[in-house]
Amino acid sequence: MDKLRETMWAMNAVDYSTRAETAVIETTDDDGNPTTTEITETVLVIELTHKTPDEMAADYHFTTRQNTYLQLLQDPQYEELWAELLGGFAQGGGELMSPDSTRTPTGTLQWPLPIAGTITSQFGHRVDPITGEVSSHTGTDIACAEGTPILAAADGIVTVANGLDSWGGSYGYYIQIDHGGGLETLYAHCSSICVTTGQQVQAGQVIGYVGHTGRATGSHLHLETRANGTRVDSMLCRLLFVEEERPL
Repeated sequence: MDKLRETMWAMNAVDYSTRAETAVIETTDDDGNPTTTEITETVLVIELTHKTPDEMAADYHFTTRQNTYLQLLQDPQYEELWAELLGGFAQGGGELMSPDSTRTPTGTLQWPLPIAGTITSQFGHRVDPITGEVSSHTGTDIACAEGTPILAAADGIVTVANGLDSWGGSYGYYIQIDHGGGLETLYAHCSSICVTTGQQVQAGQVIGYVGHTGRATGSHLHLETRANGTRVDSMLCRLLFVEEERPL
């Protein structure tokens, strides 16, 4: 066991940094009246970096034969196979589906699910469901059943298709799409994905399935929108959608 622990530590590097963030949140006073208060919190960022296969080969003094096998196993043609063996890649996908009709697009992106789901956490500060502390939330959480198809919100190119690392820096299995013009979307906590890096996708195309991999308490889609590299609240900046008003 000690040898295994030593090897696992040797395979990974851990680093951290901290930063202060100040925000205004809604709360109530002692009389129960709504008010606002300014909070400043220290954010701890822990970075876990896996050594590359080539770095590991050098550390463990691979023989010529071992290096040959390693290069064969890293061939891009086996990327999907490795992801499928490790549980994060699902064959198929690519089907075009219509997004839920009660979410009306107001911009360039469409609703990323064929059902409405339930928005359980908005972008911004919230009470963290795991720690119970107020912290920053970088996207919109939409609760729905595990296995629900996830749809590309617009045409674009897949820049990240993580189907190998089930933690994924807390995102679990996740997908990131570049839509051009500085606009990107990210779909996290998938049970599995069905696209690969560099793949061209269309709006409404099935790119993965809802799950709870990574840092998640239940099945949901964590959706992030980024404009020129900065995370933005899609609901407020009207990049995404509003729920259609229906008569009672």
